[in-house]
Amino acid sequence: MQKKKHSIKAIAKALNISVTTVSFVLNGKAEENRISQKLIDKVRNYVKEIGYQPSQLAKSLRTGKSNIIVFMVEDISNPFFATIAKLIEDRAFTDGYKIIYCSTNNDAEKTTGLIRMFRDLQVDGYILTPPMGMDSKFIEELSNDKNPLILFDRVMPEVDCSHVVIDNFQGTKLGLDLFLNKGRKQIGFITLDSEQSQMHERKAAYEEMCKNEGIKERILKIPFDSYTSEEAEKAMKDYFTQNKDLEAVFFATNYLAMKGMQILKELKVKIPEDLAVIAFDDNEFFKFSTPSVTSIVQPKEEIAQNLIKIMFNLINNKEENGQDYKVVLPASLKERQSSGS
Repeated sequence: MQKKKHSIKAIAKALNISVTTVSFVLNGKAEENRISQKLIDKVRNYVKEIGYQPSQLAKSLRTGKSNIIVFMVEDISNPFFATIAKLIEDRAFTDGYKIIYCSTNNDAEKTTGLIRMFRDLQVDGYILTPPMGMDSKFIEELSNDKNPLILFDRVMPEVDCSHVVIDNFQGTKLGLDLFLNKGRKQIGFITLDSEQSQMHERKAAYEEMCKNEGIKERILKIPFDSYTSEEAEKAMKDYFTQNKDLEAVFFATNYLAMKGMQILKELKVKIPEDLAVIAFDDNEFFKFSTPSVTSIVQPKEEIAQNLIKIMFNLINNKEENGQDYKVVLPASLKERQSSGS
């Protein structure tokens, strides 16, 4: 049996009062409109009795405020994004906000469509990891809209808006310097074939090291949308087979490191005796693997704290048009067994 839907009009009729009075009570404006406490209690008790729930969409269209923040990342199941999401959700909830999560799958067209839908719903703000190929003019328009936009994990250099990112160049350099300090100079670099800002900075750190140390660049770029495919696996196998003199390899993402270590095991390459390994972005798996994996650690709690703090600053100070917050946080190094002694 379908549950009966209630409306403000029906509640007003049942209580023999005006629709305006019911609306004031439900929207917390009863006292400022001099509605008696007796009538307030009458409405609230009846609403509770019938289990009335106001339409969030109708409320947001009426007030222009939804108390909803959108968190859009390429893959919400990725442990890095999932951890940030949970930390943001906990803080937002205490301030009366809810978070909508969605994955863009690194699809610019899908992302644009989702944002247009959320604009129609009048959400209060957006936290976005922009996918490859995203229209900078569209993002610039969104950043100039009345509701805040914060870019996260990566930036779009041509768009001037608030962002929270880590220093990918500095983080990568930490790992490469560790290899050099351990006397391993034949260093390879496995990354994604992507010009997104975070991947570009990680590769730039490797290129600078090679230039400064007089080391030959040996970069393998894996297609972004096929890093789990047989094609990517073959590319890694060929890379390791053709570069047997490598002493170390830096993986630009943790999932590339997982795939690469699996392939190295199949090739009977011992880590770290034959080849030292460092991965960008720590993972729970790395602590328990054999050997445990040295990694560059992103400060997830600081990232989440900055994202939600900036979002609330922007939401609560909309009159300060044009104010942007640009936060770049340092990464750290977690040394474990895979980088050798």
